[in-house]
Amino acid sequence: MKPMIERLKRYMTGLLVLVLLTLAPALAAQADTRVTLLIDEAYPPFTYRTAEGQAAGIYVDVLRAAEPLLRGYRLELQPTPWLRAMVEIEAGRALAVVPPYYRPQQRPWIKPYSVPILQEQVVVFCHREVFADGPPPGWPQDYQGLRFGNNPGYLSANQPFWRAVRRGLIRIEDAPGNRANLQKLLHRRIDCYFNERLSILAELAQMRRDGLYDTANAEAIVEGPIISVENSYVGFSDRTGPRFPFKEDFARQLDEALQHLHSSGEIERIVQRHTQ
Repeated sequence: MKPMIERLKRYMTGLLVLVLLTLAPALAAQADTRVTLLIDEAYPPFTYRTAEGQAAGIYVDVLRAAEPLLRGYRLELQPTPWLRAMVEIEAGRALAVVPPYYRPQQRPWIKPYSVPILQEQVVVFCHREVFADGPPPGWPQDYQGLRFGNNPGYLSANQPFWRAVRRGLIRIEDAPGNRANLQKLLHRRIDCYFNERLSILAELAQMRRDGLYDTANAEAIVEGPIISVENSYVGFSDRTGPRFPFKEDFARQLDEALQHLHSSGEIERIVQRHTQ
C-alpha cells in the first residue's frame, strides 16, 4: 500500500509540474502590462483602419516587430481619427500616438518623442491645369491665390506657407484623409494638396483599382515640389501624471527596439513589402 501511495504522490507531483509548465506562458502574458498606442486611422500606407476595424500599415508592422523585444509589455494598437488622438494626448488620457512629426511649438504637450521610425517626404500635388506651364518654382509665393486641401490637424507645410494662409493669400479646406482630398483635387474643387509622397501615391493606386482614377483622368493630378522632409515618431503625452507609471521604462525599451530594427534592416524590409 505504501509504495502505491508513493507512486501516486510522484505522479501527482509530475502532473502539477506539467500543468504549471503548460500555464507558464499564459501566466507570463497575463503579467505583461498592456500598452495602448493611438494609431492614425487614415494615413495609408503608413497607418490606417482596415474594414474589420484593425490597425494596419507600415508603422503598425514596425511596432509589431518591436513588440517581442519589449520586456514586460504587450501592445494594443488602436486606430483613431487624428484630431481625436491629439485631444486624447493633450488631455493626458492616452499615453502615446503614432506617427506625429516633431512639432514642439505647436504641440508642447507631446514629449518625449521616440527615436525616428522613418523619414518621409512631404510633397505638393496639384491639378494639371495649375501646372500647365510646369510647377511654379517659388514656394509658397508662387502658389498664392490657390485653394489647398489638407487633412485636419496636419501641419507639415513650412512656416512661410502658414503665414500666407493666415494673411488670406492661400486658402485651406480640410477633408478627412487622402482619398477625400484627392477626389476633390481630381474634380478641381481644390487646386493642390500636400501630404507624404508615398501616402498619396499609394492612395492614387488604390483609387485606380477601385475605378475612381482611370485612364481618362490619369494625368489630372501632377506631382510638384518637395516642401519638407520629416521624421516620424511615437509621440508620448507629457500630461499623463501618474496615470502611466511605466512610461519612462516603456519609452526606453521602445527606443532600443526601434534602433535594433533599423540596424538589422527589418524596417527597410517592412517598407519594401508595402511599397513594391
